[in-house]
Amino acid sequence: MYYSKKVNVSETGHRRIEREAERLGVSHKNYVEAATAFFAERQLDPHTYQPEATKQLLQQVVDRLFSYLVHQEKHLLRTILSEAAKARILGEVSVNHLLRLRTEDHESYQQLQQQDQQYLSDRLHQVLDQLETRATSPPTSTSSSNPQYPNPDSRRPNT
Repeated sequence: MYYSKKVNVSETGHRRIEREAERLGVSHKNYVEAATAFFAERQLDPHTYQPEATKQLLQQVVDRLFSYLVHQEKHLLRTILSEAAKARILGEVSVNHLLRLRTEDHESYQQLQQQDQQYLSDRLHQVLDQLETRATSPPTSTSSSNPQYPNPDSRRPNT
């Protein structure tokens, strides 16, 4: 239910209400109610409100959020990726070993373990270097180098 109330505004203010209400295709009543609600809901002072200051504040919040996300990506997510890469690489090594262990002697097995540690280290550096390259450069293509586990015969110790 609406009550009729009278509000006095200056001639300039009235022209502004008319112009904006017409531009937006709303009645004077709806325009004034929406403007009043805008300032009341945000607890803003209409005399001191400056949209540019609000835009700057919003931009600062967005910049801060992106800064936080970049920090998370560089520190936390990099650690998670490193652990996931280790697990994948060790999976590759394990599958290769399962295929070879039936015929290997103990000395060959120890040498194989040393080679695997070196391979794990080299492969992890490759993954982290790729991550660093992607983080510092814009994406150019979707292809990536993913070297396969070396041929088992190429790592077999000379006996």
